[in-house]
Amino acid sequence: MEYANRLNQMGHEVRVFVPRKRPKWYQLRDKWAMRKHGLQSLLPEVVEWMDNNIAIEIFPESGGGYLPDSDILVASAWQNAEFASQLPIEKGKFFYFVLHYESLWTRHKNRAVKTYDLSCEMITCSTWLKNILIEKHGKEADVLVIPVDREVFFCEQKKWNSIPRIAMLHHDYDWKGYAEGVEAVKQILQQGKKVELVVFGEKLEDPRLLFDKAGFEFEYHYRPTRERLRKIYESCDIFLCPSWYEGLGLPSMEAMACCCALVTSDTGGCLDYAINGKTALISLSRDIDGLSENIIRLMDDRKLLELISRNGQKKICELDWHESCRQLVGLFETSLNLD
Repeated sequence: MEYANRLNQMGHEVRVFVPRKRPKWYQLRDKWAMRKHGLQSLLPEVVEWMDNNIAIEIFPESGGGYLPDSDILVASAWQNAEFASQLPIEKGKFFYFVLHYESLWTRHKNRAVKTYDLSCEMITCSTWLKNILIEKHGKEADVLVIPVDREVFFCEQKKWNSIPRIAMLHHDYDWKGYAEGVEAVKQILQQGKKVELVVFGEKLEDPRLLFDKAGFEFEYHYRPTRERLRKIYESCDIFLCPSWYEGLGLPSMEAMACCCALVTSDTGGCLDYAINGKTALISLSRDIDGLSENIIRLMDDRKLLELISRNGQKKICELDWHESCRQLVGLFETSLNLD
C-alpha cells in the first residue's frame, strides 16, 4: 500500500482494488445485494489498519468487469495473482510482487505454488525470495527491498536499560515463532538473569491467555498506533525475531531504525539487512538455544549491544523510499517500452 500511496503522490494514477469474499450458498440475499451495489469504496479516513491516502475499492464478483483498463496491474498475494492471471491484457501488464513464499504456510499450498509459474513480470522484496523463484520455478525476478518509513520509525535519544527490555511481535501463525521466542526468554529467566519482555500484537486484546501459556506476565500492547510502536521500540534494547521464515520482516527493520539491536533466526528474507555479528546476531531457524544465547551475548557485552544497534540503524537508513519508487516506476516503464 505504501508504494501505491507514494506513486500517487508522484502524480501517477493509482487505484487499489480488493475482491469481496464470496457469500456462502445460504447467503444468496447478500450476494444479490452485492451485485446491486457494485463497487464500494473504503475512504482513507475509515481505514484504521494501515496508513493510506487512496480509497480501497471493493468489487463484488470474481470477474474483471469492475476493474478499469490500465497500463500496469500489480498483484501482491497468491489469490490476487491467480485472479489477475485470468484478466485480459487491457486490464494492464501483469506484475506479481511476491512478498512471501506463501505456499510454505497457506492452506491452499498447491494453488499458491502454481502462481509462481505464471507468465508475468516478477518482483520480490528480498534476495531470498528471488533465489527461491529461480531454484524452484526457473523464474527471474527483480528485487525491491521495502524501506522503512524513517519519518515514522526513528530514534530521538537512545537510553539503555539497566534491566534489558526485549521487544517481540505476537502472532497466532506458528511460523511467526512466538512460542520459540517466549521459550528463549524463559531460558534466560531460568538462569537467574533479569529481563523485561515487551510484546505487541493485533490478535488478542486480552493477554491473560498469553501470560498463562508463558508462565509469567509481561508488558503487552494491543494494536499500538505507529507512533506508539515507535516509542515501544525506542524503549527497548533488543528486538527478538524468532520467525521460521519471513519474506522480508518489516517489524525487525522498524525496530532497527529505532536503535534496537536485532536478535533473529535465519528467516531467509532478513539476510538483506541482517549481517551476523555486524547488524544483527543470527541463529538457525527454530533454534531456541541459539536465540537465548545471542540475547545473553548482548546482555553481557554492552559494547557489542551498542555496535549491533548502531550498525543496524545505519543499514536500515541506507534504504530510501524515493529511490525504491523510482526503481519500481523504471521497471514499469521498461516493461511498457517507455524508457
